[in-house]
Amino acid sequence: MASSAPHVPAHLRALVVEQAYEQYTSIDHAVWRFVLLQMRSRLAQTAHRAYRDGLDATGISVDRIPSIAQMNECLGRFGWAAVCVDGFIPPRAFQEFQASAILPIAADIRTRDHLVYTPAPDIIHEAAGHAPILPDPVFSAYLQRIGDLGRQAFTLPEEGAVFRAIHDLSEIKERPGASEDDVVRAEAALAAAIAGATEASEATRLSRLYWWTAEYGLVGRVDDYKIYGAGLLSSLGESESCHDAAVEKIALDERCMDVAYDITRPQPRLYVTPSFEVLHEVLDRAKRSLGVFLGGPAAVDRAIRSRETASVRFSSGAWVMGVVAGAAPGPDCTWVDLTGRVGFAWDGPPLQGASPDVLSDLCVLCGPLEGGCELDRVTDGEIAHWADAGRTTHRVRFASGATVEGRLARVVRRTDGRVAYIDWDDARIARPGCVPTALQRYRMIAAGDLVTARAGAVDPGYHSETVYSAVRVPTALTADPESARVLSLYESAERAHRSGQATVAATFPLIHAALERDYPREWLLRWNLLESLIKVGAAGELADSLRAELERLEIIYDRRQPIASGLQYLERIPRIAA
Repeated sequence: MASSAPHVPAHLRALVVEQAYEQYTSIDHAVWRFVLLQMRSRLAQTAHRAYRDGLDATGISVDRIPSIAQMNECLGRFGWAAVCVDGFIPPRAFQEFQASAILPIAADIRTRDHLVYTPAPDIIHEAAGHAPILPDPVFSAYLQRIGDLGRQAFTLPEEGAVFRAIHDLSEIKERPGASEDDVVRAEAALAAAIAGATEASEATRLSRLYWWTAEYGLVGRVDDYKIYGAGLLSSLGESESCHDAAVEKIALDERCMDVAYDITRPQPRLYVTPSFEVLHEVLDRAKRSLGVFLGGPAAVDRAIRSRETASVRFSSGAWVMGVVAGAAPGPDCTWVDLTGRVGFAWDGPPLQGASPDVLSDLCVLCGPLEGGCELDRVTDGEIAHWADAGRTTHRVRFASGATVEGRLARVVRRTDGRVAYIDWDDARIARPGCVPTALQRYRMIAAGDLVTARAGAVDPGYHSETVYSAVRVPTALTADPESARVLSLYESAERAHRSGQATVAATFPLIHAALERDYPREWLLRWNLLESLIKVGAAGELADSLRAELERLEIIYDRRQPIASGLQYLERIPRIAA
């Protein structure tokens, strides 16, 4: 896997797993075929042309679940890559993948009980929903841009509980054998988590824009549109129901960032963009509300409230990375405290010699020195004047009134001669309104004024490097005897279809007899048999029986399964073949 996706950021490699293609069963491939055959037919007229052109171009076969490695090769022609992941991954990681033009694809596939829609990530949604639109250069650029902004947007701690609750509910709804009580408990946990998140962070607001565009977007006019959102392109139910008059169609603008969504239910409203170019215009307006673009104390305040790794930028070009624990009050923001693992980066000319190591905890003193000189501009001679007469200690005072006293250990400059930072031993830091702090070692960054802050680390080297996972997905499942017998019938039907009409004629009646005797509610295999009979030109008494049984099952399942739409597709097969 490492060789097929060499440009995966080092700290994300642990999320990349291997697709265990041999673990897909005949039932899994039947699920894929049932959905893709209908989606391709149904979306031929209702999806954006990029979808229609993009299926084959991105390595997606209608008949078999795709190989993610082959998709990676196909997407490479359009500047993208594909990697295999294990279900839900953290939102920040998803955004980083997308900003790097990497499509993360969950390798699991939905069960035949959830053909219409599953809230859990699966290969139908990730591959057949997202990939076909990527060859469009304007939309592709939009995905990378919103991914890049997403990784800079701050969250709030309460939203982590919401993400975990959504993950748990989605997994339970897709889990075979999950009880109704399990679902009720998971729904209650999600409701409690949502109730605890009383404010939407900038990351959540940006994720809503992503949802209403990349996942559930329409393009055109509110009364004449095409589908391009991956959630619609991969859902048998919503790709049809989205056209209902009951589903409100709204012209897209940045106000959609204030509209929440429920991942577990069909969407009651959808947003329509006139073109993919307009997506960029909306994004340009939306990004103005992010802390990184607001800058100053507002950005730092969002960093503090997020309690997550942030990167703080200063006017000298210095970046300091870590968890922002506090900052000076007021518009000037004369100091910023970072806690935990603290790293550094610089815009412009590099440092002389090796880059600095990562430290723990740091107070960054902002603004000019007393007298107005910027710290990064001081000369060695000026630094020498910081020495106390007759002593080995030094003392520097900032215009804010903050002071640093101690023994100078070294001065590190950038290649243009400007000071990058000064290391002190046995330092004492005093700030107006704060208790003085004594430190055995202190790194005084030549910061200048606070400029802005963003979520995440600007330098990938801040993160610990990870290795590619040895996990293989989907995992091998031990089927119970009943499930094993059903699977053997699917396998027999698949082998017979590949062998041709004579084998179909000999084998299908035996499979049908087993279905009548033991599996009266097994609808997907009946549909597969009927489809095969029609395609090999063997429609007759058995085909009539299968069709009648499927029509009865449509009523028995109270239309909760897509049997009727499957039959409608089969009625169009002669016309499609012609």
